[in-house]
Amino acid sequence: MILPRYTVSRFSAVLLTLGAIPSLGWAGAKPAIDPNTPEGRLLEKVQTETDLSKRLQLLELVPELFPSTPAMEYAYIELQARYHQAGNFPKALAAGSNALILNPSNLAVACLNWRIAADMKDAVLTATWMKQAGYVAEKALKNPDPDITPATRECGNSARQAIEQEAYKEAFTAKNPAERIKLLEAFLVNHPQTTHADEIEISIFLAYREQGDAVKALAAAEKLVTHNDTRDDAMLLVAESYFKSGKDPNTVVNLSKKAIDRLNKAEKPAGLSDADWAHNKTAELTQAHYMIGSVNFQAEKWEAADQAFRAALPNLTDPRFRAEVLSSLGWANYKLKNVSDSIKFYIDCTNIPGPYQLAASKTLNTITAEYRIK
Repeated sequence: MILPRYTVSRFSAVLLTLGAIPSLGWAGAKPAIDPNTPEGRLLEKVQTETDLSKRLQLLELVPELFPSTPAMEYAYIELQARYHQAGNFPKALAAGSNALILNPSNLAVACLNWRIAADMKDAVLTATWMKQAGYVAEKALKNPDPDITPATRECGNSARQAIEQEAYKEAFTAKNPAERIKLLEAFLVNHPQTTHADEIEISIFLAYREQGDAVKALAAAEKLVTHNDTRDDAMLLVAESYFKSGKDPNTVVNLSKKAIDRLNKAEKPAGLSDADWAHNKTAELTQAHYMIGSVNFQAEKWEAADQAFRAALPNLTDPRFRAEVLSSLGWANYKLKNVSDSIKFYIDCTNIPGPYQLAASKTLNTITAEYRIK
């Protein structure tokens, strides 16, 4: 199975969009500050200064001179944007980090730090800030600020999706089946709206089979086949279990027919040799036809039983099962008044040593006497 993933170009496009947003007033309006106070006068100077280097110098004075000012978050946001604009990425990143300490829900600041880390061409920092933007987005986008920009919203959604994809990849590729099940189930709890739900359901089913947990594998398969017609292995597992227990014969037939249809259309799975695929496909088709034939035979639906058993017969190599099917075909064709076929099947059955041999011989004698065949 190929894991979908978000490409670098996808994230680059988001980051470029964020970078195009004007930095001045980027994350919100300036807080209300009395212009008659020292910090108020300083902020007024910041707002009117057009020279970037001088504006940075003025902004740097705010946390130094007025560490308790209500405008501290605003100052750090401005410092983040202006340092980024000036190409001083480490200081821009530090300013953004300080702004997030003051307001952990500021998605715009987290997204710009992601952009800054990417501009630094530091893969570790970029991944770290992508995740941080995703964590902030989880909270911020549940009840988004009405003034949030489309670019910030897109950045948050992309970060959330990337985090989800990383978590899914970790769970999906876990080598130990027990750990894989644990991680996949936790992923579903943490990401209930995931688009990977169907893939996870299949993976959990396969992991239980890999573990050898027949009970849980069957339960997973039963859940899977209610809405997924792509897994012939799950359909046949449920059908065989029900067949052996005598439970719900209609479901046995329906699932077996679906499995046959699926197998006849399926392409060889990647990583499987032609010989193994042919062997597996033949074995599963034979099993499905055999179960359909047996259910219909028990229901005295002779024509359906005859059709299914004829399809299974050529690939039955086990003498006991072959004798059983030959005996059933002999009786089904007798009931259908296909006497010549009935006799042929019974003769073949008498040539196989085992529990069906004597009964087949007696029935054959009865049929030949009834129709006066020598």
